[in-house]
Amino acid sequence: MDDISGALPKYRQLLQLLRNRIVTGELAPGAQLPTEEELVKAYGLSRGTVRKAVEQLAAEGLVRTEQGSGSFVSAVHRNAIPFRFAHAAPPGTSYRVVTKEIIPASSEIAERLKLPLGEPVIHIVRLRLESGEVMAFSERFLPRSLCPDLLEQDLEGRSIHDILVERSELPLLRAIVEIEAQLLGAGPAAVLGASPGSPGITVSRMTFTAPNRPAVWYRAIHKGGYALAVEVEPQAAPAQGQR
Repeated sequence: MDDISGALPKYRQLLQLLRNRIVTGELAPGAQLPTEEELVKAYGLSRGTVRKAVEQLAAEGLVRTEQGSGSFVSAVHRNAIPFRFAHAAPPGTSYRVVTKEIIPASSEIAERLKLPLGEPVIHIVRLRLESGEVMAFSERFLPRSLCPDLLEQDLEGRSIHDILVERSELPLLRAIVEIEAQLLGAGPAAVLGASPGSPGITVSRMTFTAPNRPAVWYRAIHKGGYALAVEVEPQAAPAQGQR
């Protein structure tokens, strides 16, 4: 039996185990998931932890829950597996935090993140520097519940995305990215230490923890260039010999 003893939150570990059993075909369409009681006993977890994992599988479209009968693998489901953005920061890269706060979700933020108006949201603004030169200005909004202790982490020495992948209980399953090259206006140019009219790249990115469950709204302005790479989380890869 798979062991749940790693550094990730136990909820995430159980979620990964069940998701892998579904997407690899070990649990075929129509098959019933082990009951809450069976999962509690098998892995030594609380009922709330088990329920949260099953609810996330349902949000991802992998299972359906029938009242009084249990949870079953969906006949047709998305076989998406978690991934992360890969960063290859040049030597000398650091970050300067401009703003880190918890704010009530405005109407725009609530609409984008599909949250109730006024829901607590983490707001972080940073500058990315390479050898002391400002190369990007970024801003993020995310529900505080996604990673309650995020503001206590090292926000000046690490990628926020990497911190979220490690500490958040919810996996990244989908992203919508919009990229546009443009000539910098006076305001953005001043922030980036560039000349007005010089080229820049604006990026808007929404990441999701399920097909329609937004997680992080990111927007940024870069100068010099912008690269995006994606890699599958190692724990999500099918076992050898499975398809």
